[in-house]
Amino acid sequence: MVSRLPSIACLRAAEAVARHRSFSRAAVELNLTQTAISHQIRKLEELLGTELFLRNGRVISLTPQGEDYLADIRPLVVGISHATDRLASGHRDTVLRIGCPGTFLLKCLTPRIGEFIARHPDIEVRLLTLDPYSISDREGSRDFKDLSLIVRYGLGTFPGHDAYKISTERIFPVCSPALLGLNDASVTDASLNPAILAQHRVIRATTPLLLRDDWPLWLETAGVPGLAFQSEITCDLLYSCFELAIQGVGMVMGRTPLIDNDIAAGRLIAPFSQSLLSASGYYLTVPYGRGANEPVRLFRDWFLETFDHDEHHQATMAKPKTGA
Repeated sequence: MVSRLPSIACLRAAEAVARHRSFSRAAVELNLTQTAISHQIRKLEELLGTELFLRNGRVISLTPQGEDYLADIRPLVVGISHATDRLASGHRDTVLRIGCPGTFLLKCLTPRIGEFIARHPDIEVRLLTLDPYSISDREGSRDFKDLSLIVRYGLGTFPGHDAYKISTERIFPVCSPALLGLNDASVTDASLNPAILAQHRVIRATTPLLLRDDWPLWLETAGVPGLAFQSEITCDLLYSCFELAIQGVGMVMGRTPLIDNDIAAGRLIAPFSQSLLSASGYYLTVPYGRGANEPVRLFRDWFLETFDHDEHHQATMAKPKTGA
């Protein structure tokens, strides 16, 4: 039986039409005529034996089969396109593909990476947000094999990768100063009674990166085990949890280094003295064999220098006292 493989031209046409929901826009992007795009789609649908697109006048939509098929082929089409561009332009060795959990990317990396780009303008940086609900941690996993470096959360054991710990993680409740009726962050020098949590809403995270809910252990450490909160709200992304806290919606369990910048800027405060030391933390990992690549080495050295400096800087700021 001969395998049925569509041409890359058919796949590119289908991916572009699916993304734009338009034959004309796909034609402009690929520098083809609408007739040529329609011909490629028709060939692909005939090969597959099913319709991928529904046409209702000028409105283009995907069939359920089309949704599933395009979701599978899109990463392959984009990957082939990027690999071809890199090789054809001679820039293969100057491209950094960095995978990172979304909250760390937004809270920690994006505020700083401009410095690296300014220092090394010849290195092309591509950032990929890792989906904690779908990524695989297996050595050689498709999720990681095309990445130059990966920021990961865990205990430090990452098969097939060299791992460099970024910082020690501490866990403690944080909130907006406005939630406590304060005009600034001066409360970080004080230690409020944890029992006041009974008067407030708490924000819980349900992300798979966290294997447990830290509120019960923190309450026990703070001397108020089993305390009932006024109400609760849950989010499946840490970034959303922190943003809710910044907006004064409730108290959230803060985690360093994710909330360091928000504390420094006074957007969040740590009103209690107790904190937990976590066994987990963030690591910069490099797949075996890629550490010799010069852009990888330059980014690794800059990254570790930057976050080591930041960790020491944060240690001089007003932070919760160690209660655990």
